[in-house]
Amino acid sequence: MGRRPVDVRPVGDDLTDVTALWLESRVGQGASREACARTISDGRLAAALRRPGVVASVARLEGAPVGFVVTTDNPFGLSPTPEVTIEQLYVCPDARRLGVAKALLASVLTGAERGGCETVVSNVPTTSREANRFFARLGFGSVVTRRVVPTRTLRRRLAPETAPTGLELDRRRRSLRRRAFVPPFPG
Repeated sequence: MGRRPVDVRPVGDDLTDVTALWLESRVGQGASREACARTISDGRLAAALRRPGVVASVARLEGAPVGFVVTTDNPFGLSPTPEVTIEQLYVCPDARRLGVAKALLASVLTGAERGGCETVVSNVPTTSREANRFFARLGFGSVVTRRVVPTRTLRRRLAPETAPTGLELDRRRRSLRRRAFVPPFPG
């Protein structure tokens, strides 16, 4: 018996399926359901999916949505040739190993070829061993390590005195150093 056919279609105006899958993926990664629900309710997810150059597609098995992919066109503009970047790829746990991810990637490839893109890039979390193996089997190679930092952390590290809590942190460190220093006992 063969695999069930996977139907992949671009997301149109109705974001219901991709929104539900995105919520499931984020919560599965450890994000708070409430924070994700706020992102959806205040329209940030919908706005992100409607940006120019962003394409979202949903995969269905027997009519039920089971995965999605979100791509962007040449997001940094630094490549000498056009490229498509896979920003997010998610398949529901119950639908894994059924060809859903490959079907989603086939739709990405078709779109890349239509757009004249010579390269497909994927942002894969370094901690996701299974995802890294999956992409490596398909020929994706490791080119760079992408590191991410919250702006407030970077501000604190670059110039602690200008960060809102920088002076307080310095005072605390000095205080701890003074307490740790025990002068020699005069003897």
